[in-house]
Amino acid sequence: MNGAQMDGAFNTYWQQPTPSQQHLDSIRQALDATLNPRISNDVRQQALQHLEQLKAQPDAPHYGFTLADDWKQNDAVRYYGLQLLEYAVRYKWSEYGEAQIEQLRTWIKCLAGSLREREDPVFLRNKIAQLWVEVAKRCWGEEWMDMDAQLVSLWEKPMSEKGTANKVFVLYVLETLSEDIINNEDAVAGLRMEVLGASLNEIIIPQGLYEEHAKTRGDRREVRCGETGWLARVCGFFSDCVKQARLSGQPELVQSMSLCAVKALNGLRPTMAWISLKATVEVSCVDCLFLPYHTNDVELQTAATETLYALLGRPYNTHWHEAWSSLMQQALHPDRVAMFRHAFDRTASRPGEDDAKYILQKKMSELLSVLADAVSQHTDLAAGNKLELPAFFDLLLYVLQSKSLVVSIPVLHSWSKMMAVEEGSIIDIVYQALGTLVQTCSERLLRYEALPSETEDEVIQFLDEDFDTVPERHAFLGNYRRYCVSIIQAIGRSRPLEALQHVLEQMRNMLQNGPYTGGRGFNTERYSKNSLSVLQFDAQFNVVSSALRGFSQWCLDTAALGHDDPIFMKAEGDKVSAETALQEWSYSIINFHVDDPEVAAMVLQLLVLILRTIKPAPTFVLHVVQHLLTMRLYDNPAHTAFSDAVKAFEGLRVLELQKLAMVFSNELLEVYQELEPRIDVLVQKHKDDPRLVWGYKGFLFMIIHRATGIDHQMRMSRLQQMLTPVYEAWQDEGLNSSVGSLQAFCAALGLGNIAEFYKAYRFDQIQDWSVHQLDEAGQARQNEVKEKNDQLPLRMTKSMLAATTEKLEADSEEFETACALWSNVIPLVLPNLLQMLRHAQAYHNMANWSQLPDELQAVIRRTLQDRFWQSGISSESKEEFYARISGSKASYEGFASVVRGTMRNIREQGYHIIYLMTKFDERFYGLPELAEPLAEALFADAEALSANHLHPIINLTTGLVQRCPPHHRARFLPPLLTRLFTKLDGKISSEWETIGAASARDAREDEELGDEMRMESVLRQLTYSMVSFVPFLLEFDRQQPTSQGSNGVQAPAKPTLSDLVLSDPTVLEPLILFCTHALRMRDTRCCVTICKVFRSIVPLFVSSNAPAPQVREFICTEVLKACITSINEPYFADMQKDLAALIAQILLLYSPLTNTPRDVLLSLPDMSASKVDKALSKMGKAQSERQQRALVLELLEGVRGVSIYEAGKIARETPKNKGKSGLQQQYMEVEQRPAIENGEEAGLEGVAGLFGDA
Repeated sequence: MNGAQMDGAFNTYWQQPTPSQQHLDSIRQALDATLNPRISNDVRQQALQHLEQLKAQPDAPHYGFTLADDWKQNDAVRYYGLQLLEYAVRYKWSEYGEAQIEQLRTWIKCLAGSLREREDPVFLRNKIAQLWVEVAKRCWGEEWMDMDAQLVSLWEKPMSEKGTANKVFVLYVLETLSEDIINNEDAVAGLRMEVLGASLNEIIIPQGLYEEHAKTRGDRREVRCGETGWLARVCGFFSDCVKQARLSGQPELVQSMSLCAVKALNGLRPTMAWISLKATVEVSCVDCLFLPYHTNDVELQTAATETLYALLGRPYNTHWHEAWSSLMQQALHPDRVAMFRHAFDRTASRPGEDDAKYILQKKMSELLSVLADAVSQHTDLAAGNKLELPAFFDLLLYVLQSKSLVVSIPVLHSWSKMMAVEEGSIIDIVYQALGTLVQTCSERLLRYEALPSETEDEVIQFLDEDFDTVPERHAFLGNYRRYCVSIIQAIGRSRPLEALQHVLEQMRNMLQNGPYTGGRGFNTERYSKNSLSVLQFDAQFNVVSSALRGFSQWCLDTAALGHDDPIFMKAEGDKVSAETALQEWSYSIINFHVDDPEVAAMVLQLLVLILRTIKPAPTFVLHVVQHLLTMRLYDNPAHTAFSDAVKAFEGLRVLELQKLAMVFSNELLEVYQELEPRIDVLVQKHKDDPRLVWGYKGFLFMIIHRATGIDHQMRMSRLQQMLTPVYEAWQDEGLNSSVGSLQAFCAALGLGNIAEFYKAYRFDQIQDWSVHQLDEAGQARQNEVKEKNDQLPLRMTKSMLAATTEKLEADSEEFETACALWSNVIPLVLPNLLQMLRHAQAYHNMANWSQLPDELQAVIRRTLQDRFWQSGISSESKEEFYARISGSKASYEGFASVVRGTMRNIREQGYHIIYLMTKFDERFYGLPELAEPLAEALFADAEALSANHLHPIINLTTGLVQRCPPHHRARFLPPLLTRLFTKLDGKISSEWETIGAASARDAREDEELGDEMRMESVLRQLTYSMVSFVPFLLEFDRQQPTSQGSNGVQAPAKPTLSDLVLSDPTVLEPLILFCTHALRMRDTRCCVTICKVFRSIVPLFVSSNAPAPQVREFICTEVLKACITSINEPYFADMQKDLAALIAQILLLYSPLTNTPRDVLLSLPDMSASKVDKALSKMGKAQSERQQRALVLELLEGVRGVSIYEAGKIARETPKNKGKSGLQQQYMEVEQRPAIENGEEAGLEGVAGLFGDA
């Protein structure tokens, strides 16, 4: 044994064990077996089992202390001894009496007192500190009153005697206490939160604040030792360490002191998140934390910067304004700003050159962002010329221009907020920075993700260093550009004339000199929409668009001025000047010829945006419209990328013309006689593309519909004439007969004998469909399917409905006209449309192909498998994927693509038509007997569709719910909602089971693994869409504007949607069943959302009125079991807080009403009735939700798989992730739906984006 152990290491209750050499040898051998890679797995498992069994033996703590305190043992044996003690503390504590607990405390203190700096490895010393904290969490402040005195005693041991071991030990204890008691969701600490929180605060705060605190703490017993307090004690120690590291000439001492200083900062950092700001002012924390900037130690500076961020980045509270202001002014002192500038210069490095310096730059940028936000939100900080703001703002600009966008973005975000500040002195400084801001933001609007990674650009190289996944990178760049756009927009709003003049001149120069025409190097053969020249123009286009939006806001600002305001006349003059300049610029660029389709499209969009912004005279409008109609690009089908871009340009031209028809219908009506023949020419030119044909017809329709200077009867006559093809198409006898059955439907689409076609062309015998080409007859069959798809009346109906309803205001004259036009058409369209949707789904149901031989069923199944590119998962780039798809159009895969594309096209256009019909309110929802056939069409075979095809159904159902008038809800919505939850619950649950089975299999080929990753990613998106639909239903009415009653009081519509959902068993049952299954789906975001849903509805079922008792019993059994099962799995470790809160709520609210929750708990292994009853009793008396959660976690301690904080300690491979803080992760959040690109037909719109115009 060690001579350093404390007296009383063994008392009369537990005798000192005298383990035999044989016993010790068996432990060593077992430990060796677990660590030796050459030992067989069976032997290793036996050894582990032996070691685990030892922990549960009554004498385990004897052996634990004996082994841990014996310096003769090797480190593994001593560490195992500590594990034995840890097991006793964590799992046996409640079984011990006072004497045993006192003995455990004595052993832990003894181990702490015998630490050796050089001989004891860090992991052993840290484990002893963790044991100290585990004991403290269980008895400090009640049984253990002298803990602080013992820590002070350890701390004050001379370094000449103990080295730094005791200091580092105490710092680690303080750090862990602060983390577990205050910052983390620690279950044990949560049970004694009030005592532990008060005790920790008392020993940390400095003397002055403690004296104030002592007056109000009541009769609570003293836990503090000495006058100083740990905050002042640690800060003083830190200052001494930095001073010695700076001044000492001994390298070994410098290294030791620097390490101690870092450890001190680690101890301080978690305390900074909660300590009173007055305490930090009293101790001069900011002065102390800036000391490392006097050194060249990058690691020390990084730790200091993180600690400063923890302190200064805390949420502002008016109660602490004086202390907060003092801290901020200290940090913004001119000398400190200069230190930052010097440190930032000194840590400059090239990509991949020095990770430590690069991490420090990121941390400093975050801290500067906090200081900048403080200045912008609390301009009183700069009062009295205490700060040199110009130097600080120069530093912000300097950091903004860093080649690393990750370093730059926190400051960029702060600049975007700074633009809204109205305090004079700050406006003046910001004005000086406008030129640099515009230049930097304009350059950074480049779509870097579209550039090849081998590009010789430092920005790209830093991005490669910072991001491992494409979705993360895309999301980050999207956020970066958003801040740039907001800054340019703000500049356009504050200085419209200068901003517009500058950015428009830059664009004119690009059009005049850029390689966008054949004469200046444009080549259709080598065309790429992601060439650097196109991306640069795209960036400038976004700059000009942002400046125009800013100008538009400025116009609204000036319009609000009174005519007697002295600024009004100047503003009016400036407005006229700006509008004149915009018109002149537009006239000038109309004369520029452009061959590049992408650039031409952006010019077109910009001209339309200018028209919509300035609302000019009719002559200018008509001139621009004439230019839009006559802009001509010459297609070259031999060059696929260029040809596709030309087609995209033509589609955009139609959309932009429709935007003008919405705003300038009266002006366009004046020249309608000239427009109509020109549109007819374009219709004839593009007659093979129904999208363009009906887009142009919709343009004319919108003019007649929206213009005011036209007689009502004449308007109705013209519009009805335009809609005649739609009326006639849906009444066609051939269409009626073609939707009578799936067989007839397939025949009408040219797919009648598709199985025979597959057999004749040996689809079942060919492995790679993409390289096997169709013969002439096969291509003819493919074209027949395309043509018959185009002949369906879906495109014309959707286009004319969209033209009718776009931005249509209810109760307007245009709305009444639209209702008159369509009210008789909707009942004609719906029966056949619903049958089409039914068959387009049924085509995917393999039960409808069961008569075919197995090999042809396999061909059908393969035909229906989508090809899609997914950001971050697909191994090829998006361009390569589309090139491969485009190159296989005449192949067997191309034929399969046409078949599945036809069915998808019918479904998605049908969904869009139904959604557009909802805009007619009563004319749609008032139709009798619509709900059931609509539900049948949408959901009968929904489970046969792949996951990526189910999003549109959820989106359509969302639209149907949103627009349903309250008085129709009870009749219309239940059939839809019942089918939605039933079908998608089954589909999603089965897909998760498939994913689980695939994960359990052995390693797969890369291609198979990639398919599984794509499948899982799509499934996660679908699950989240469906999970998000639940709170949408339950919270819908609360988020809607409420109607005003006769008494002037606003009341929500009755019945509310949540009332309907929660009271109708046909909806409630499948909804709760889906939510219960979602608790077991391995997607943290979805599970957290569902926990919140359950917590919102659990209180609603405490009554005795039906269906509350039945629902309550279901929640008490199935939901409670699902929560307990999930809390038992390591995957859900990060969710234990949410799951425990839900379990606590169920137990608290339902246990008084039913014994079911108690019975479920008693069914768990090793769960006694007394333990459950004790926990339920404590839970009822708990003062906070955290205590309730802690009691649940304590109760389920033996059931849980891995605690949150144990799970966090499991070593994981961390890819590059260099110094990513929480703030940086915020800028890198992946969009909720990572981009999935269907490769079948690029021109088809996905329904996911169709409902934004509601």
